Amino acid sequence: MFLESMGARFSERKGFLSVYPSFVARSLQKRMIFQIGNLPESRNSTKDTPWQSPTGKASNPVEHFRTERDTLGAVALPGDAWYGAQTQRTLELFPVSGAQQLSDYPQLIAAMLHVKRAAARTNRVIGALPSEMETAIGAVIDEALAQTSDSPFPIHSFHGGGGIGLNMNVNEVLANLANLRGFGTPFGDYVPLHPNDHINLNHSTSDALSTACHIAVRAAWAGLEGELSGLVEDLDRSAGRMGDQPKLARTCLQDAVDIRAGDYFRGVAHNLQRLTRRARTDAAALAAVNLGGNIIGRSDDCDPAFFAQVIDQLNAVLQEAGLAHDLRRADNLFAASQAHDPLQNLAASLDQIARTLIRFGGDLRLMASGPAAGFGEIRLPQKQPGSSAIPGKINPTIPEFTMQCAMMACGRAATVRMTQDHGELDYNPWQMLVVIALLDMIALLQSGVSTLRRNCVQGLELDIPRNTENAQGLAPSLMQLKRRLGYSRASALAKQAAGDLSVLRAALSEKEEDQ
Repeated sequence: MFLESMGARFSERKGFLSVYPSFVARSLQKRMIFQIGNLPESRNSTKDTPWQSPTGKASNPVEHFRTERDTLGAVALPGDAWYGAQTQRTLELFPVSGAQQLSDYPQLIAAMLHVKRAAARTNRVIGALPSEMETAIGAVIDEALAQTSDSPFPIHSFHGGGGIGLNMNVNEVLANLANLRGFGTPFGDYVPLHPNDHINLNHSTSDALSTACHIAVRAAWAGLEGELSGLVEDLDRSAGRMGDQPKLARTCLQDAVDIRAGDYFRGVAHNLQRLTRRARTDAAALAAVNLGGNIIGRSDDCDPAFFAQVIDQLNAVLQEAGLAHDLRRADNLFAASQAHDPLQNLAASLDQIARTLIRFGGDLRLMASGPAAGFGEIRLPQKQPGSSAIPGKINPTIPEFTMQCAMMACGRAATVRMTQDHGELDYNPWQMLVVIALLDMIALLQSGVSTLRRNCVQGLELDIPRNTENAQGLAPSLMQLKRRLGYSRASALAKQAAGDLSVLRAALSEKEEDQ
């Protein structure tokens, strides 16, 4: 209540009652948590450390506020906040409330900053932006890149308006920092640089965000691709160590035929390799971007010289950043505005990878089940006690964690699919949801695959006696009889044996003697 009343009195004193008192109170509370540290920590307390005040001066957490105005009126915000009025509104309208913040996705913020740098360079080259302004913007982009996981980007990770909250958060941060660092102008004055007139010059949220999404997802995919390729190699190595050791194969969970143990693991490796190749192709297709298409794909909304040069400038920026720099313009900019098919395709491929991992994790649990009354065909590394009540029990927690990561990834894939159903007319506004879901998928799968490799697959062992016994059981013996006597005769012997393996083995011995 103290914070609520302080917020209300502050609003009255400054003459802008339209500002929500609760919002000012929350801002006050957050500043006090940062600077005093005597209130309960928030969910993101490890990330929400205060960024350095641009002036280098300590500020009073209760009194240090400033007022900005946008097209809807006055907005109050912390005086040393790098962002501005529109970001402040986004914070109020879309409360985080335990959800992910934009700062939880540094690759996306960094990608957007790369787009802004390329736009500023292009605007300078074509004479649309004075060189001193471009220099100031470029200088503070480096500073902002170091803060992508900190408080200058505090908004909800997804929000209405097709991602305008992200775009304006970045625009306002760059304008404020460039004005202060380059021209000594206080935050919120937006002189000489304005978030819309200069930082956003010759592009819009639509094409800038779409391009940033492609860049961020490609960068994230590279890490997952490495782990998937590593898992394929680990499985192939495990199969090689198993040699010709037999294993019982099953169909519909019933005994079937004897195979080599390595055959199963090579099969899993091949499926993962094939799906990884498919995802790699989908990720490579993200090199086609719509920067220059502006709002809905109409390039006439930007300077023709900007349209002609910005992709090359962006590739140069990405090369400097050590990222893939083979971007090209999408074949049809209107189509790129209407649908996010390239991102959808990658999500579908990752969904298939996730489901394969779920199946493989389940297989590991089955094959390791026991130790006395289960399959007991493989031994997994013992990494964690499995029960608080049963002494000595060890559970397959690593495959289970991987399966959970994959299940969560499948849920994100379902979210991505839904966005395709609701992109009406000329523009699909759900790109923030798509990219956040995709980045989550990649992070979840990378985490699950990484620990599966290092804490399970690389230390997996066969129980050779158990596998040998299973491979010489009833069903494999019947298959041997079928090959020698035919299906009908083998079926008759199976009925006669009634599960007695010695009868089948005797029949096999007689057949061998006859030959």
